[in-house]
Amino acid sequence: MFHKPGSSTLGGKKDAPLRKSDRRKLRDRVISILFIGETSEEWITRAEKLIDDAIVAPKCGDILCRKLKLPTGEHATLFLRTPSVVDAASNAAAAPFVGSSQDELLKSYPVSWPYHQTTQPILLEYEDADRKLHLIPLLGLLAALPPSMSSYPPLAHAAHHEPQPTANATKYRIPNITIHPAVSKYICRGADLMKSGIRSLPPPWELRQAKGLVTISILGNPQPMAVGFVENTLMRQYCYAKNGSTNWRDDACTLVGPMKKGVGVSIVNCYGDDLWKSSLPSKALASSMGVRNPLGGGTFDDGNYGNVGFRDGSVVCPILDVGEEDMSTDDDDEPNATSTIDDDGVAQDGQVVESVENLNISDHIEQEIAPSVDIDENETKDDEIPDTDHNAILQAAFYTSLIQLLVSKTPLPIPVSTYFAKHLLAAIPQSSPKLDIKQTTWKKIGPFLLDMESQGVIKLGSSKDGKDRCAFLVGIEKQHPYLIDFKRQWKKEMEQNGEDPATMAESGTKKKLAVVDLFIVPRHISDGMQLKDEDVKAMNAKTEERKGTGFLTKAECRSLIDNYIESERLVDTNCKGMILINGPLCDALYRPSKKNKSPEERNAAWPTSVSRKDVIDQWIEKMDKGHALVEMPGSKILFLARGEPKPVDIEVEFRQGNKKKFLTRLRGMEDYGIEAEPLSNDVSHRFACSSSVETNPVGRPALKKGRVELVFQGHLSEELTALLTGDDKLTAHGGAKGAEYNLPKSVVKVTLKKGVPARKKR
Repeated sequence: MFHKPGSSTLGGKKDAPLRKSDRRKLRDRVISILFIGETSEEWITRAEKLIDDAIVAPKCGDILCRKLKLPTGEHATLFLRTPSVVDAASNAAAAPFVGSSQDELLKSYPVSWPYHQTTQPILLEYEDADRKLHLIPLLGLLAALPPSMSSYPPLAHAAHHEPQPTANATKYRIPNITIHPAVSKYICRGADLMKSGIRSLPPPWELRQAKGLVTISILGNPQPMAVGFVENTLMRQYCYAKNGSTNWRDDACTLVGPMKKGVGVSIVNCYGDDLWKSSLPSKALASSMGVRNPLGGGTFDDGNYGNVGFRDGSVVCPILDVGEEDMSTDDDDEPNATSTIDDDGVAQDGQVVESVENLNISDHIEQEIAPSVDIDENETKDDEIPDTDHNAILQAAFYTSLIQLLVSKTPLPIPVSTYFAKHLLAAIPQSSPKLDIKQTTWKKIGPFLLDMESQGVIKLGSSKDGKDRCAFLVGIEKQHPYLIDFKRQWKKEMEQNGEDPATMAESGTKKKLAVVDLFIVPRHISDGMQLKDEDVKAMNAKTEERKGTGFLTKAECRSLIDNYIESERLVDTNCKGMILINGPLCDALYRPSKKNKSPEERNAAWPTSVSRKDVIDQWIEKMDKGHALVEMPGSKILFLARGEPKPVDIEVEFRQGNKKKFLTRLRGMEDYGIEAEPLSNDVSHRFACSSSVETNPVGRPALKKGRVELVFQGHLSEELTALLTGDDKLTAHGGAKGAEYNLPKSVVKVTLKKGVPARKKR
């Protein structure tokens, strides 16, 4: 979530301190999220004291909150803990771990905030797309708490291994997922955790209890390196299985592990992301300074959360020995066996070494990552990024963009910068790798276009001063053999993939919207004339969107009356241009309903013979009106509706108390998929005017629920019409160029209030 630089401050305002009452509430929420069950054990009590000092912070440090807009669009609140005051008690409470048992390790963690030099992000609160509120502990806080020492068996042994519960296995609410050390580098680069990289999975009831929130650690280093949510599909298949399976270990082996495709965990915070970078110390600290991490062996303020296995934000290495003994399935293994230390200072049974700082990680990285755990070669192949031929991508996009320019009849010349940004890059398929032009032979677009000109494919024009030889794309050689060969091969590939080349060629053309008039046959007319149901309901319509809807085009509506005239033999034999009017046709065309019949019409004489033209005109007039919004080219129907199309109203009025200045009001754009706030910002930027969004305008007609009215400074009737319709010729203002709204001109209604003059033509 925070892998892009600056994402931890994206849209963020100034950090504000949190009130004391809000701190207490926040502390209670954190305790409920992190722990479950009884809290009588000493390590739980110590962890709660640390959380009290971290969040309530009575004397040292402060809690700041920062409002963010996440890259995914959600609004969030980031809570940060400022450095605490250094005192002797805090250093003494977090002395290096020298014991040999797990209980001693848990009791050696600090009870006061251990960061004395750096401000740490500790919590993130945000509301997801389903309007669910999440409070997520971040790595800075999790590093100061004892890690979850419960070990779930690797997937290869899960069906035959019953995990031995440890002292705090049932005390943590957030379960942990273990991965292979080689996978950590991809997560540090910003990737989500794939299903193929998961080495152990907690029981489904623990995931349900945590609502999918998990921590991630590597084999041989239990300190969390990432926090995230289990992907919805995996959560549903694993935790809410419908196949009646009762063995969750078999389900885990089936859903995750080597050769499995898809995302397993969506990462929120990981080691190496922008949150980690924002918490780095401003200057290098000596290894002896600060509070030491009992498990990791480093100081908490060293920029790696006090863990010597965390390397420069790029990879996480093991600090414990994970050998074949830990992977065995023997039931005779004693969980509390005494640890033995080899010559290198590594515990043979998986316990923590007495002095972690004596362990030289760099000497053992290769043997820890490669031979300690079996890993499928196919897994690493899935994570590796294959070599990309950027030359081929550039050439294919170049020829595709030329075809699209020819099909759309785009007028030339155009600036090369415009061609590159709006045509060449747009011609790269979304499924294709992104183009990095610096990885090509030409390095820049200019030399590439000059090379294409030397081959005779295109013609370039220079700038006015003659310094830039490729400032404009002037012409395209339609009959060039390279372009013809590419077009033939391109069409074959499209047809083999089941795609329409014509549609693909038009993908780069400018889309426009059009309103098409449609007609609906009233029920009393179709019943009275006994018309065929399939014809009335448009079952034979050319487009799938209209089939069975009853929306008819004018040609289809006319064919209905023509077929009726032929079937009833109503053509006058004496005069072929005249149509005889029988009873049902007379009722449909001329006789009003009993409710609307006037006294004069009761005794009126109905015609018995009418010209074909008058019959057709009267028939069209009697139809109910409808319309369709169609995207051109391609004639794609966006929606069908009865009645007239809803207008987009532009209204110009005088400013209150000033007969020389104007306000322009705009409403109705939501009916055509245009969001109000982005449009308001776009208009303000294009025409250099102030704007506002009103949800309940005073003295104006009421708005529908969810609709707004935009108010702009100045007389902008022509500018807004040109912008919304995409026709920049309607105004002399250059800000209307390049618009992509493209509404039909017939739906844009301009109203000038009393006394407001029309704009003078320039």
